[in-house]
Amino acid sequence: MLGYLELFFGKSFTGKTARMLHEVRAVSRLVIVDPKCAQLVKLAGFDHLWPRHSPKPNGWLDDSIVNYFRDKVTKGKKRGPGFRVVVHVRENFRDQLELLCKLLPAVRNLTLCVDELGLFIPSAGPSLPPAITSAMISGRHEGLKFCGTAQRPVLVHTTARANAERIRWFRITEGNDLKPALSHMPREFADSLPTLPDYVCIETSDAHPPFRDKSMVGKIKIL
Repeated sequence: MLGYLELFFGKSFTGKTARMLHEVRAVSRLVIVDPKCAQLVKLAGFDHLWPRHSPKPNGWLDDSIVNYFRDKVTKGKKRGPGFRVVVHVRENFRDQLELLCKLLPAVRNLTLCVDELGLFIPSAGPSLPPAITSAMISGRHEGLKFCGTAQRPVLVHTTARANAERIRWFRITEGNDLKPALSHMPREFADSLPTLPDYVCIETSDAHPPFRDKSMVGKIKIL
């Protein structure tokens, strides 16, 4: 079961995005944010939105996102209708994720998946915007679950790494990218990260000690 904040780290084509999508396969209210606009464009069974952004003032140039969620809001104890949508973001990544995180708490009871999270909340630069921070740390109050992938954990803002309920570490080879792993797992696990096969990860979480997870080998396909 997906936790309130989960991260998937690893090099390209190691299975991290495929694993994230596998973990949310049964979610009935799902938003995926896609900055690559490549493989996920072909994702079947999803609606696809292509918002246009204006940096000054910070906002969307059309109402496609707002209109899409208008009839999907949870009202009282009655959850809105199910939906599965990919929002393809081509520019101003941080600002557009902030706009989305301002909107989604009103929709409530959904899962937000962000591919290549480091593009949206890099470790360098200013502090995290308030709506993104709230979605990651206190989104559970709106029934909001947040998960994301990144090729390089060192480039993802430390707020995300520090508050993650679960992290799945796929193959990582860069020395600087291995350093964050040492605060989550014993050295023998961290030392094994550069040689992990595809689909295999080291799972670290608040619920149990780190372990090597190869349960998805042969069961999912790399995107």
